Amino acid sequence: MSSSAADRYAQLLGIEVAGHGGGRAQSRAQVTADHLNPHGTTHGAFVFALVGTAVAAAANDDEHTGVASAIHIDYLRPTRIGDVLSAQASIGERLPKEDIFVIRVTDGDDRAIARATARFTRRVRAAG
Repeated sequence: MSSSAADRYAQLLGIEVAGHGGGRAQSRAQVTADHLNPHGTTHGAFVFALVGTAVAAAANDDEHTGVASAIHIDYLRPTRIGDVLSAQASIGERLPKEDIFVIRVTDGDDRAIARATARFTRRVRAAG
């Protein structure tokens, strides 16, 4: 899978990758009725998917392929239908064989919705 390969799961959820490269990426989506939990707020699994999409795009590029070994997320504020959420992922630490990413999820007013960290094993992409 190259960095330009389509993420069909993200597409199903309405998540777009707005940019990626150099160990950074951003994903964004507008919350719809399909993304709500029984309380009428955005489902935590949807926010987690937004985080996962951003960090996967950041970890996979033309040079490297990354495989997740851990993601930790803290939910900070609820969101609702119509809110536009954005997840920005960047490398916080580069270790010999792993990258530790920091991901910040915000709403349209740049308020923090969630923060996450993710650990990815980094491999050199095979030629071909």
